[in-house]
Amino acid sequence: MVLQMTNVYQVMSHGYIKAFEGFAIQGKLDGHLHRSFDNEDIRFRQRFAPFNIPMPIPLEVSKYPSLKQVISTSGAGKEKELFRESLENFTSVRQILDQIPPQHSVDSLSKVVKMNCVQMSLVVNGYCEDSKSPPVLDFGDMSKCPVY
Repeated sequence: MVLQMTNVYQVMSHGYIKAFEGFAIQGKLDGHLHRSFDNEDIRFRQRFAPFNIPMPIPLEVSKYPSLKQVISTSGAGKEKELFRESLENFTSVRQILDQIPPQHSVDSLSKVVKMNCVQMSLVVNGYCEDSKSPPVLDFGDMSKCPVY
């Protein structure tokens, strides 16, 4: 169960990273999201988070160069590819969570993942493609995993 949940968080982190990079390529991230996390309280909590709960590594070191290469070679349609890969990540997380017996923490995480699957499928199909407004992150269901 612990290994499955670690895998879930790792794959979900990949989905978030790819979605954010896709939004950055589209120009929808103007830096205001980063400013909201730029305070001493956030840095303090992030530094000491490993002592409170086990957090998975969001990206394996061996996979970082390949992800960075995909991001740096942005061209026409590269954001669509990133959104599609993000959707695939969230879909695989949903499939893993469907195999785990129902628990309160798994249920709330499953709800977040399903909502992100729906949102990413809308983005992949071109919903709000012309809009320049940044994505809104909703931390209402889980404090560590937002819904787009």
